[in-house]
Amino acid sequence: MPFSDIDAAAISRALSQIADRPDDLADAYFERLEEIELPPEGSEPGIRVRRESGLAIRLLRDGHTWLAGRDGIDNERFAEALRRVARALPSAPYPVPDLGRDVWLEPASAPEVQELPALFQKALRSYHGDIGTIPITVRRHRKWVRVVGSHLASSTEHEQFYSVAARMDGARYGGLFETLDATTIEQIASSVVRIRAAREAEVPESGPHSCVLGPSATAILLHEAVAHALEADILARGGHPEAAIGVQMASPLLSVFDDPTNGPKPVRRKADDEGHPTSRRCLLRRGVVEQPICDAAWARRSDLLLAGAGRRGDRHDAPGPRSSHLELIPGDETTADLLAEAEGGLYLPEVESGHLDPMTGELTLHFPYGRRIQDGTPGASVGPCAIHCHVTDLLTRVEAVGRESRSGGAGWCAKSGILMPVWATAPHIRLAEVEVYP
Repeated sequence: MPFSDIDAAAISRALSQIADRPDDLADAYFERLEEIELPPEGSEPGIRVRRESGLAIRLLRDGHTWLAGRDGIDNERFAEALRRVARALPSAPYPVPDLGRDVWLEPASAPEVQELPALFQKALRSYHGDIGTIPITVRRHRKWVRVVGSHLASSTEHEQFYSVAARMDGARYGGLFETLDATTIEQIASSVVRIRAAREAEVPESGPHSCVLGPSATAILLHEAVAHALEADILARGGHPEAAIGVQMASPLLSVFDDPTNGPKPVRRKADDEGHPTSRRCLLRRGVVEQPICDAAWARRSDLLLAGAGRRGDRHDAPGPRSSHLELIPGDETTADLLAEAEGGLYLPEVESGHLDPMTGELTLHFPYGRRIQDGTPGASVGPCAIHCHVTDLLTRVEAVGRESRSGGAGWCAKSGILMPVWATAPHIRLAEVEVYP
């Protein structure tokens, strides 16, 4: 396991040189990144491999952050980053710690990535014999992280997952997956076929509709409307983040947690990107805000806020409060009951993109297709549509929650231009008379 042989005690002693005030926080962040990509048909054949490693030294003092990131891991780069953050070191500094050897020993191989396009095209033909080839891009992402601070040290954390993307005329598809098994391939093919067919479907009329969201769509709604809205740095734009605690933000049917320890197995985390232990954080309990998403910098400003949700895009980015794996507690409704009570409305299984305006609270969700609910089941397809309303208004319109949850990737989060994978476990939900736009 990478970083298992670094001298954590020596690193802590070196960091104590710059964390020389009682309230200072200093840490060293080590990471390895690997991305193996099989580009779409028509590109240069063969896989593309990107491998990176590096470190960062951070000092948090009086609400200000100093960060120095370096590409590569060795003693010289560590000492250089330490000097950069400190600006000057004591005349008799501790010896530079031994960081071991930064060597990739295993070959870059991902046969499951290379095999997927052919299996995907075969799955497409099972829907339509003459659908043609739909080019897709497949990637395997792997990341190793270890954080050593002046007062704590985490063990090495490892994540692995896959991303699949497809572009069609006027439409696109993307998803994150923990495996590339037969179920995943069938899921991708089914979505691509429906998105492609929706280009010729009639768009729904503008106005209020009773809507049932599938688990994938619910996951993205939760990410945009709950997680982003309750990140401490977003809350701070309107005042003190702890002021949100106790506010009735959503329907009493919604109890939402962020739990990195219980996500899909390949991406579970025991520690965040600041080395703090992760935990099962209750964001909403029966619609009431219980604990915002918080990193160490914001937790140090209030006794009511808890660290453990600090994430970094990479070594060159300072950590910030971000969700990892959202869970919506299931309700009592069967999927059949949810659909039956929304007769004449819309079934919206997937979201293409979502955006929350943190200044206004306006939320927009774009759906690549939908289906009209007829006789209690999803019927005729409808074309692309969108929901646009205030986040609180949307969350209070949740009138029923399904009893069966599904775990998977919610997608890529691009907050502040920094891409991070996010995950969720969610059931179907039903929204009462929400405004839908073509």
